[in-house]
Amino acid sequence: MAKPGTNLQRGAWRFRGSRYGVAVVAASVVLLAPMVSVSGATSPVLKSANVSGFPGALVNNSSRSLYLLTVEKGAKIKCTAACTPTWPPLLVKKSVTKVSLGAGVKGTIGFVSRSKTMKQITFNSFPVYTFQGDSGKLQSNGEGITAFGGTWTLVKAKASSAGTTPYPKSVSSTTTTTGGGGYTY
Repeated sequence: MAKPGTNLQRGAWRFRGSRYGVAVVAASVVLLAPMVSVSGATSPVLKSANVSGFPGALVNNSSRSLYLLTVEKGAKIKCTAACTPTWPPLLVKKSVTKVSLGAGVKGTIGFVSRSKTMKQITFNSFPVYTFQGDSGKLQSNGEGITAFGGTWTLVKAKASSAGTTPYPKSVSSTTTTTGGGGYTY
C-alpha cells in the first residue's frame, strides 16, 4: 500500500499534466481555427451578392465578403503570418480541384499553395481573403484598408480579368493603417 502523500502527489501531477494537455489542445484550436473555418464546405462555392454599396461582390459559402490585396496580382502572396489573423485566406485542402461558381460569377479560379495540406483560392490571379473585422454576412468593413504593401478591396464577382477584379476606390471614406496588421475604423 502506498503512502497517502504519494497518491496525492501522483494525482496532483496528473492534474497538472491534464491541465497542460488541455491548454495545448485549446491553443492549437485557436491557432488553427482560421484555417478550418475559412476553408468552407468540402465543395466550396463562390457566389455573387449585393454587399452594401458594392453590388455583385464575391462572397464565400457563408456569404462572407471576399477581399483581395492589390499587390498580390499573379498569386504573389504578401499576406503571411502577421497578416492572416486579420485577413484569413480562403483555404481548401490540397485535394480540392474544383470550386463551384454561383450565378453572376465570371472569373477564373485558381489556387496557390499555403502549406503541405492547404491551398488558397485565387480569383483572376488574386488570392482571396475574408476580413476579421466583418462580424457577419455581406459586410464591407475591410474595403479600402491600406496595409501589407497594398490596398484591400472587395472582389467583383462578374470580373473576367485581373484588371477589372478589384472594385475601384469607393466614394466613401477609406481607412489607412500603419504598421503590420492592425485595422482601424
